[in-house]
Amino acid sequence: MAGRRRSHAATPLRALSKTIRHETKLFGSLLALLTALTAGAEAQSEEKLFSPEKSYSVEIMRAHEANSDALVLFNGAKAIARIPSPVGPVGSFFEALWSPDGKYVAINKQRSSRAGGDEMWIVALPTGKVLRQPDDAFWNELDEKADAFIDEKHLSQTGGKVFLTLTASGWEKDRLRFRLEARLSEIENGYFFEGTIDPSQPETTREWKISKAHE
Repeated sequence: MAGRRRSHAATPLRALSKTIRHETKLFGSLLALLTALTAGAEAQSEEKLFSPEKSYSVEIMRAHEANSDALVLFNGAKAIARIPSPVGPVGSFFEALWSPDGKYVAINKQRSSRAGGDEMWIVALPTGKVLRQPDDAFWNELDEKADAFIDEKHLSQTGGKVFLTLTASGWEKDRLRFRLEARLSEIENGYFFEGTIDPSQPETTREWKISKAHE
């Protein structure tokens, strides 16, 4: 009888085994609960780009519902701007250019399957106010300048369809340099329409120049 009682006694190894089984079961239950709670979450993060000092970040949020994707600008853990925009396939071009004075961020994001960041935003910090965005007056001004040059050179007559790609390319002190690239479907050479913009006066472009882009 004594031996039988000893065989059922709780040894340290048996107690540890029982504890592990209990904690594993508990973890599985918690994981299942967490999965159920997050199954209906609005969006999932796929990419996040931080400012140099890590205080701000821009994050791609891909929503489950159609036409609900967005770029979200965070100040720490607080979302200060939500920019509705189709985020494209995983791995699409996505870039954040932070101004040296910490007052602005320029965001490039690919709109289509071709290379380039043909959607561009300029956002003020720390307010999150969007100063420039795709297809606004600034874009229309650049589009008109590019069209005027293409018409002047009669490029569209031989070049076929025109593809325009707008990209912020870097900061020069308090000014943002941008590049509008025009590619024509029937000719190899394209053209760069470059200039700078002061975010505090976003309606004015400066240092405008045109150059040929070679393959």
